Amino acid sequence: MRVSFTPSENTVPYFLVGFGVFLGLMLVGEWLFFARDLTAMLLGTALTLPLNVAIVFGGYWLSRREYSFDRSLRIAAWVVAGVVLFTLMNLVLMAIISPESLWYAVGWLRWAISTSAAIALLIGIIEARAIEREVAAEQAALEAEYIDAQREWLDYLNALLRHEVLNNANVISGYASVLLEDEDVPESSRDRLAVIHRQSREMADVVRDVRILLESLEEPPTFEATDLSAVLKREVESLRNLPEDVDVEASIPESAFVRADDLLPRLFSNLLANAVEHNDSPTPRVRVTVETGPETVRVRIEDDGPGIPEGKLERLFERDIAGNGDHGIGLYLVRRLADRYDGTVEVTATGPEGTVFTVELPRVRTDTEQSSVPSTSEAAVSIEAPQ
Repeated sequence: MRVSFTPSENTVPYFLVGFGVFLGLMLVGEWLFFARDLTAMLLGTALTLPLNVAIVFGGYWLSRREYSFDRSLRIAAWVVAGVVLFTLMNLVLMAIISPESLWYAVGWLRWAISTSAAIALLIGIIEARAIEREVAAEQAALEAEYIDAQREWLDYLNALLRHEVLNNANVISGYASVLLEDEDVPESSRDRLAVIHRQSREMADVVRDVRILLESLEEPPTFEATDLSAVLKREVESLRNLPEDVDVEASIPESAFVRADDLLPRLFSNLLANAVEHNDSPTPRVRVTVETGPETVRVRIEDDGPGIPEGKLERLFERDIAGNGDHGIGLYLVRRLADRYDGTVEVTATGPEGTVFTVELPRVRTDTEQSSVPSTSEAAVSIEAPQ
């Protein structure tokens, strides 16, 4: 039967541990079979036992490191080369000096092997760590270069979306809107114009979402206390001003502050738009409810649409690179923004009678709130931890 040996990352550490134990057993053997001079044996033990322990510990330490087999093998090569060379040197000296006894010769060889193995292991580990630091530095430089290149591309794409795609989508939407208001346009063309108008608006919305995603990646965010109530009131008012008939109910407190930035409105505009766009009833109904707690602000957005199929719930907030999803990039952006503010967003109810999205954001206390003075200001104010 043929037995094959496949080296692994722990082969070298096991070898080193075993080698250190073997040297320790050699010392025990000297005590049992060659001990003559107690003082000399104690001195020899004091000189070599710490070296044997160091070799065993070095093998254990190496097993805890994520070194490749090739790098571990290089450390082993240092140990083997060091032991062979230093032992040969001492054998030459022994041939010249002629040890007094076999016990003396064995102790000499054991000391030479232990010393050379420990020193060579230390040199190998130092070299391995130096190589590791060099590789890590090169990797960090490559990653920094890659990130800089990606940032340049993101800046270019952001500018392209802002100045070219979005402007063109707005021009198409504007002309389609003007033609729809023209009474001389034949009825047979109005349906096509309505499709052009709707699709151009959706294109503009997608472009805005992509721009917001790009902006959220550019710089570390700077948050300040923002009145969520004021943001929601504006978004609800925008929903009421849509050309389509929308029945909107809102229960929003006078003020509720959260830590956010100027991207916060897009989180809720996307959820509100989603509640209308995927509702096939003649007059979609949307209800917005805000509940403030000691440490969080919870926003519920309910609609009376057809609900979300069970098979789509699991991946509802994930990216749809292929563009096959019903909710586009909007809900992915919603999740990204909720994560940005250390909050959560989830579907808490769905079915034939409608869907409920719940957003929960950390609440902050403001000087204005603590003095019980009503405020809807969205300007920066001082922030205190929730009481």
